Amino acid sequence: MHSGWRWKIITILVACLVGLYILAPTFFGWTQEDPLAAEGIDQRPAIATLFPNKVINLGLDLRGGIYIEFDVIIADALKNRTDLLHSELERLLKKEKISTTELKRIPDSYQIQVALPDEATRQQFIDFLFDNYQGTLQEERELRIGNTLTLSLTESYIDQTKDLTMRQAVETIRNRIDKYGVTEPSIQRLGANKIAIELPGIKDPDRAIELIKRGGRLEFQLLNEELDQAKVGILVADARQELGIDGYTDQEVASLQEALKGKIPEGTEILFEVNFDPVSKKVTGGTPYLLNQKVELTGDMLSDAQVQVQTNEPYVSLTFNETGAELFSEVTGAHVGDQLAIVLDDRISSAPVIQGKIPQGRAQITLGYGTYQSLLREAEDLALVLREGALPATLEERTKTVVGPSLGKLSIQKGVRALLLGGGLVLLFMLFYYRLSGLFANVALMINVLLIFAILTLFRATLTLPGLAGIILTVGMAVDANVIVFERIREELRSGKNPRAAVEAGYGNAMSAIIDANVTTFLVGIILYQFGTGPVRGFAVTLMIGICTTLFSALVITKSFQEFNVFGRRAEKLSI
Repeated sequence: MHSGWRWKIITILVACLVGLYILAPTFFGWTQEDPLAAEGIDQRPAIATLFPNKVINLGLDLRGGIYIEFDVIIADALKNRTDLLHSELERLLKKEKISTTELKRIPDSYQIQVALPDEATRQQFIDFLFDNYQGTLQEERELRIGNTLTLSLTESYIDQTKDLTMRQAVETIRNRIDKYGVTEPSIQRLGANKIAIELPGIKDPDRAIELIKRGGRLEFQLLNEELDQAKVGILVADARQELGIDGYTDQEVASLQEALKGKIPEGTEILFEVNFDPVSKKVTGGTPYLLNQKVELTGDMLSDAQVQVQTNEPYVSLTFNETGAELFSEVTGAHVGDQLAIVLDDRISSAPVIQGKIPQGRAQITLGYGTYQSLLREAEDLALVLREGALPATLEERTKTVVGPSLGKLSIQKGVRALLLGGGLVLLFMLFYYRLSGLFANVALMINVLLIFAILTLFRATLTLPGLAGIILTVGMAVDANVIVFERIREELRSGKNPRAAVEAGYGNAMSAIIDANVTTFLVGIILYQFGTGPVRGFAVTLMIGICTTLFSALVITKSFQEFNVFGRRAEKLSI
């Protein structure tokens, strides 16, 4: 033991060097966050390549950015699932050669109505339903009228869909944000239908929010020609005047759809191709189209979406997968001369006339009017959304907090000032009260803080303002451990023991109290991290890391210095 202090000192020196090596990019600002770095151009000096490309990640409150909470409208997901089941039933019943006199989706519900020609076919359909949709669809027996059945989603399937919707929403948002290039985002599910998002360092909050909220639901629907375009325009104009609406928001279009029920053919809907002012980008009007509600093709069948430029106008080029290309070929081949609307999030992007069968499985979305840069940015965002997939449900913004970079810098300044002031007072007290032993404790304390920041950087943990508070608390706990040891050594000296025996006995007797206090605090940190969110987690992370380094600081670093003093220098008197 008496010679072990040498290896401990070497270990401490190695730990300090490793910590400084990890933190060097943070100290000197050697990062690759410059926009040019994303294009493969490394802006760092040559010496920086010898160090790890890691810096301390600052949280939202220190770096600036946005915090948003969204409600996930689960009803949308259940509606979409019912639509998909309706289409799937239609296809499978044809394949199984089970004839129906009617198969329709009941509006404003999660139910499907099936009318069968006779009793034998009804029994055949029930057997088919049991074999293929047990646990998904169930018959509402009290609504049966003769051979007409009403099917609804089972409770277990609804619960499963709700959970899957939330998980898909979180994953889709995460993919979009990752592709957008935000570093260290925080995306958390809150309760049954909420999602909280933190985007530190974001420079264009409005664009980021729009990218997150955008549904990305791409559908191809045929125009219905039972009413000519002029008649559709008159019906819409009358309904808009009756309702007193002049906009084209989702709520206004939904109100319009409700008002037109019974005036337009069953199984159709009115959607708008919205027109924008080329300069202000404000909505100037909209062209209504009567569409078949049946969706011929969806964005789920896309294999790729890329930005292309033609005659200096950016657009999004779509490529379907094998199944989608085959279906697109069938639809275009069967409806030559008809208009096929490209519908994006319930708004018509365009409604071109099908000139002929399109076997290649390719289509394109044009973006209207605007400057080249604005259209290019819109095309990039749309392509990203389509590639990463549509949201399973609509997001409604509930809470938004924007933290400016200047406020984040102010938080850093105040946090560092508090750390320096609190740490400085502690260092002075220890040096004044415990003299040389206090100096040992102060050096160990500074190494302790160095190791905390190095570990935060190494594991890409995020440093928040509460995290700084956790570090300040750790400083106090580290001093507390040294105070316990030093007071025990003083007691041993008063009892007549020599310095060597006093140091050994002091650390031995204080060990249980130090470990007990730190372990119980560490367990509290685990609980805070497990059940806390945002700032609470940031505090818990630095607290737990600080406790580990505190134990190393008090029981290894300070002890090694004391052992060096009494065994290496053979001091006959302790300065304590």
